[in-house]
Amino acid sequence: MEPTQRSREEILEELAAFPDELRRLLFSAHDDDALYRPGSDGGWGIVEILPHLRDWEEIFFERAQCIVSEDDPEIPGYDDALWPIERDYSGQDPRIVFDEFAQIRKNHVEFLYTLPAEAWDRTGQHSLYGRITLTWLEDHVCDHDSEHLDQAREVLAG
Repeated sequence: MEPTQRSREEILEELAAFPDELRRLLFSAHDDDALYRPGSDGGWGIVEILPHLRDWEEIFFERAQCIVSEDDPEIPGYDDALWPIERDYSGQDPRIVFDEFAQIRKNHVEFLYTLPAEAWDRTGQHSLYGRITLTWLEDHVCDHDSEHLDQAREVLAG
């Protein structure tokens, strides 16, 4: 497990701000056709990025709850490579998916705000990363957000 890059306060701030930042990027300056356009490299478009974010947000929130409520729980890794096909990402309405993501994130952040400082040092055993803390997990979520925000910017830039 590598050290985290952000403080608890920075993590909470970034996690809370991300949905509004993503909403502004996706829905303020672009028409709906842009939401369905593939990436310039033929990769994911917004219509795939949003369900990916929603599905992982559910997992990240569950992991956080597990780390807080159990002693050093097992945290399984997931192979999400086929999710876009298995879960029909391209057939989902990006606006509805965004709203689902934003609600899960809101619940996730509200949960984190209720925790005492020492809860952020609680650990779980991740199948890929080994022993991780809640702080490490949430810092990782911030990195995941940044990665896909950059990806969305590239898609919309065409």
